[in-house]
Amino acid sequence: MAIDGRDSRWEQHRADRRRELVSHALRAIRVHGAQVGMDAIAARAGTSKTVIYRHFGDREGLYDAVVESVHSYIHEGLAAAFRLSDPADLGRLTADLADAYLELVERDPEIYRFVMTPPPQQADAVADPVRGLPGMIGEQISASIAANLTARGMDASAAPTWGHGLVGFIKATADHWMAQSPRPPRDEVVAHVREFFAPAMVGAAAPSYDSLEDRR
Repeated sequence: MAIDGRDSRWEQHRADRRRELVSHALRAIRVHGAQVGMDAIAARAGTSKTVIYRHFGDREGLYDAVVESVHSYIHEGLAAAFRLSDPADLGRLTADLADAYLELVERDPEIYRFVMTPPPQQADAVADPVRGLPGMIGEQISASIAANLTARGMDASAAPTWGHGLVGFIKATADHWMAQSPRPPRDEVVAHVREFFAPAMVGAAAPSYDSLEDRR
């Protein structure tokens, strides 16, 4: 079936307008903080809340669009950090990922706070376990770990646990770092992360147990 040229142009216009409104929302967040209201976002965009709701449905829809935009922005940075790291060196891998994550926090703290504070979902909404920035990054890192393990002929079933676990650790580190005053230098925090994870890959194997009964 042929696609109507007018429909195609209209869809492109809508996509362009959504990106433009997200860009204005990011600017409003930087100026007014993570708790920015829809009125301030609309004013920054030079439009009305009605127009924003028309494109995003509600604040939750705008939040999801902002998260997607921020994730796209840092995707390459995280991917590059992962490519440059030796996945067998857990200390370096985690430190490189932490550095890329903390750089985002340091550069845009209010946007970070915004994407980490999702609006409440409707009562009938289905919970999404990877909704929000940490979940999206966790999926990305898990996929990279799985690809590496598979390429080395190893079982990749642990990749989701490792990927989301690493992101959870880094997020908790970032949140604590953001709350400190004065805030220590980023490279100092990254060094602490590296030191913590480095022993994890140093020769000695962890003890294994066939069951909880064996531990008693």
